Amino acid sequence: MRLSRMRVLLALVLVASLGFSSVALAAETEVQKLQAQIKDLQGDVKRAGEAYSKAYWALDQTRAELAKVDKEIEIASAELAAANARLSQRAAEMYRTGGADYLQILLSTEDFDDMLVRLEYVQRIGRQDAETIATVDRLKAELDVKRTDLDALKETQASEASELKKEADRIEGQLKAQQKEYDKLQAKLKAAVAAEKAKTGKTTAKAGPNGMVFPVRGPNYYNDTWGAARSGGRTHKGTDIMAANGVPCVAVLSGTVRSKSNSLGGKTIWLTADNGWAFYYAHLSSYAVTSGRVSAGQVIGYVGSTGNASASAPHLHFEIHPGGGAAVNPYPYLRQMQ
Repeated sequence: MRLSRMRVLLALVLVASLGFSSVALAAETEVQKLQAQIKDLQGDVKRAGEAYSKAYWALDQTRAELAKVDKEIEIASAELAAANARLSQRAAEMYRTGGADYLQILLSTEDFDDMLVRLEYVQRIGRQDAETIATVDRLKAELDVKRTDLDALKETQASEASELKKEADRIEGQLKAQQKEYDKLQAKLKAAVAAEKAKTGKTTAKAGPNGMVFPVRGPNYYNDTWGAARSGGRTHKGTDIMAANGVPCVAVLSGTVRSKSNSLGGKTIWLTADNGWAFYYAHLSSYAVTSGRVSAGQVIGYVGSTGNASASAPHLHFEIHPGGGAAVNPYPYLRQMQ
């Protein structure tokens, strides 16, 4: 009898524990399900973004090559002008003196050694003239090649700009269309996480490194473009997160912010987190916060295209500076935040 009661009691405990586990599992599954749906939504954008990213960086590379050729033409043109000036000066001197009179040189010398010195000087001038003429011819040929290259690059740029505009319009439409669905899923996820925390005191929601929050609150696309060539001989020191114009940008960690405008970044924000790390937000359309203290996940600005960004390609240029030092590639951090 006692053994029978023990078996019943164990059975009840097992049923209760299984019931508790299923509830916990259901809560965890709900959070993970919502995160998976958000990830799927991002996957749709990524497929459109791949074509856009390819066109964007092709055009950026062409622009960098154009700037390089422009500079080379400027330098070669200055060298050609200087060589032409030397040649013109030499021609004027020869006109005034009537050219080199070898007989006069022989008759005016005091001795044989003096004659040899004067003849060598005249021959040296002749060689310099020949070298100057050769330099002028070489520079003219180089300029013709570079100008041909420049024309070809301009045609390429026009073609790539047209392709980029087409892809930008496509991804912009997709991002805008998905914003409502994204907001709905985020609201559900927030509620699910809150319910999970209230029940278990913790959450199974995926968190970014050191608790970082992804900086763009909306459908987005980004690629690893760290170190890519930029105009003016620069290299890319961040990650461009493509999103619809006006999408909120949030603080990745709690800390203090300061806003500033410049010609390259347009409307920008520097966030100095409590752990000493610094984060740079550029090309914002407007600010939500211009200075002071903010908490992780708080809206601080909105995606835009200010500064040197293309109006047809709104995005957030995002940088990470560990310890407030040199920038590091944000891409692996961003991947962990999502």
